[in-house]
Amino acid sequence: MTAVGAALLAVAFAVVACAADPNHAPADAWPMARGCLGGTGRSAAEFALPLAEAWHREFDGTAFGAVPVIADGVLYLGDLDGTFRAVSLADGADRWSFAAKDAGFTSAAAIGTAGEARLVVVGDDGGLVRAFDASTGDLRWTYETQGEISGGPTILETSNGPRVLIGSQDASLSCLVLADGTLLWKHAIADQIRCSPTVARTSAGDRVLLAGCDGKLHVLDAATGEEQAAVPIDGPTGTTPAVLGDRAFFGTEGGVFFGIDVAAGKEVWRAAATASGQSYRSSAAIADELAIVGFRGKAVEAFATADGSRAWRRPMRGRVEASPAVVVATGPSGESARSVAIVADAAGRIAALDAASGEPAWEFDAGGGFGAGAAVAEGRVVLASDDGILWCFRSGD
Repeated sequence: MTAVGAALLAVAFAVVACAADPNHAPADAWPMARGCLGGTGRSAAEFALPLAEAWHREFDGTAFGAVPVIADGVLYLGDLDGTFRAVSLADGADRWSFAAKDAGFTSAAAIGTAGEARLVVVGDDGGLVRAFDASTGDLRWTYETQGEISGGPTILETSNGPRVLIGSQDASLSCLVLADGTLLWKHAIADQIRCSPTVARTSAGDRVLLAGCDGKLHVLDAATGEEQAAVPIDGPTGTTPAVLGDRAFFGTEGGVFFGIDVAAGKEVWRAAATASGQSYRSSAAIADELAIVGFRGKAVEAFATADGSRAWRRPMRGRVEASPAVVVATGPSGESARSVAIVADAAGRIAALDAASGEPAWEFDAGGGFGAGAAVAEGRVVLASDDGILWCFRSGD
């Protein structure tokens, strides 16, 4: 097998693994904004704490607003000034780049394999969706929407081939063929879509979840785009729902965190924020029957997925809009494995918090703030800061 063939096989395996387990990203890839179809932010990767800095790279005169995506030793990320990059995960060296005209990239990308082609799909703030050859950066196809794209695409494997689900601030969700960008269906709601769509695997079939600025959680049939339910959430949100079983978990601009029964199309519980006037702009991660989420009231919180009771609240130095990523970790002296949430705040603090208690297990001061969360793959944790720095940490010895 050629090196290129082996690389494509590795990516295909990662995508299939993500499809087979919709609630975990594979240990060797982070193929979409929240890691996997269910949007749980949870990786199958295992780390030893404390993490150690592997490298960092500063890009002058720009800023990052999205989480990187990773496959086969390469990370992909666009900046707010319109450059989309492929960078080596090992050392941060450039692989290729693309400069968009009059548009920036506020959205994460997604990686998928169609036939023998590995593609990276990303939308820009001008509403244009592009698919690049992941190895060369060659442009394969484009698709145009009428509004800014601020939520990352989701790639769904189906019996008829991989599909791209992508929302736009023109209030529509499009389902495209990954191979060529052909539009299969389009669903419109009453206001902007800012979240990444997630997929719940229910007994009735795959359901696409959209938490909308129109104050509803929309549940769509993944095959046709037809709406199955629209659950009121009393206000707008741009956060991505995290799925565990038949339930979805997310917060809103109004400072309410919800647990929604997707199959029944109804609210199960809600929890009010600890500080009035503060909102949730972080998407939740799922760990050990807890939904862990950043809060603009300078804290990270954890809610029991069963009943919404607040399990813990950990203060941070700055607002937390970046979404957590959950991994399994051991301590420096061989402590038992446990789940930890990698979180970052607007003051530049990065921390690994024990998922069960919220106690810090590792911390790092990066200086600049973070509006987007971590990506995890191949023993690396990568974050992109508001001041244009890529930070890469490795598992401890």
